[in-house]
Amino acid sequence: MEAPAPASPPPAPPDAPTLTAVTTPRPIPRFPGHFLTGNLSGFRHDRLKLFRDLKETCGEIGTIRVGPLPITVVTSGTIAHTLLHHHANDVDGGPLVKTFIPLVGERSLVLLHGPQHRKQRKLLAPGFQREQLAHFTQTMVQYTLDAIAGWKDGQEFDVHDEMATLTMRIIGKTLFDVDYRHETNELLGAMGQALQHIEYLTSSLVQIPLSWPTPRNKRVREALRTIDTTFRGMIRQRRVDHGQRKDMLSSLVQVRDEEGQPISEDQLHNDLMTIYSGHESTALSLGWTWYLLARHPEVLARVRQEVDTVLGGRPPAFEDLPQLRYTLQVIKESLRLYPVIFMLARAPTKDLDVAGYRLAKGQMVLMPPYIIHRDATFFPDPERFDPDRFRPEAREAASALRLLSLRRGPAHLHRQPLRHDGEAAHRRDHGAAAERRARRRQGAPPRSSR
Repeated sequence: MEAPAPASPPPAPPDAPTLTAVTTPRPIPRFPGHFLTGNLSGFRHDRLKLFRDLKETCGEIGTIRVGPLPITVVTSGTIAHTLLHHHANDVDGGPLVKTFIPLVGERSLVLLHGPQHRKQRKLLAPGFQREQLAHFTQTMVQYTLDAIAGWKDGQEFDVHDEMATLTMRIIGKTLFDVDYRHETNELLGAMGQALQHIEYLTSSLVQIPLSWPTPRNKRVREALRTIDTTFRGMIRQRRVDHGQRKDMLSSLVQVRDEEGQPISEDQLHNDLMTIYSGHESTALSLGWTWYLLARHPEVLARVRQEVDTVLGGRPPAFEDLPQLRYTLQVIKESLRLYPVIFMLARAPTKDLDVAGYRLAKGQMVLMPPYIIHRDATFFPDPERFDPDRFRPEAREAASALRLLSLRRGPAHLHRQPLRHDGEAAHRRDHGAAAERRARRRQGAPPRSSR
């Protein structure tokens, strides 16, 4: 007799339902504004006040409305750092930055992101090697000595204008091997006109396409033609005579990518536009630094003592920079209080959760360093000018440097064409009106005497 077949195992119980925690995004506060225009007036005429009021009303993040356009404003250093660094590949410059394409080109470092940005930075690196910078330092020192020789005791002059003249000479010589003190060049006026147009782009709700035949557009297009002709002529000339010069452009035309190909003419054109226009950022930074030193004689005395100790009365050299530690702290603290980048613009390329807030794909996000650098969480007594915040052993230093590195996100090399109040500053003979408006709105360094 056969044994009975074993009983079938009982059926397995149905899978237990998977429980997924659902986190509700934190609401982003809305900053009050006019029922029709929103915060357009404040955005156009007094952005620093608008952003300060938003910080006080909404806290670390808030939404304003410029006409029909909602804009998220981040005033927290922690959130801004997370967005710019941890989500660097998930954001781009957004519609605001993309309006600069006719001026700086599609492949400008201002616009590139992710692998393309890193590749282009790598290609430009030879122009900033130690040996090259040491050579450029000689030009910087000589031109600075020339400027000092032109000053007289008791003379009054505009600090910003003096610094703009100095940095313009330096960038012209180091980039193109041209001394603008002795040469009249249409490029200066054309760049002023182009930068003034950037001011218009960042301040206008309705932007007239550059192709329309308005008086402004005609001036801008003529300026761009001058820039294009000048840059391309220099690039082609350097491909022939680069061995006879030691300027940065001569170095860049010799660079080869991984396939052995040189940087294209279009790409070099875009890079020159970005680098050349950066001299004004340096001038602004120097102007604010002199302003702060004039108001804090005890800090100035320490700088002088360090310079006298390190240099012993001789002109500085590139090798002296590591020894000028306190001077570097002064510059960092000046950049904290008066950052030359007025605001950073980003837009997520996908929905993002940052610090519990939901940032939708395509949402314009602005981050004003002027406000972020005054975050008391990272900078106790933030309005105080205190270079010792940046002592290497200071506990604040790591956090402070972390915030000051905000501008090192993917859309930046040395500068961003967005300045205080969105203004593009120019030389006094070439579109200086826009720069004057920026200084009035911000409280620029006063006239100084030596």
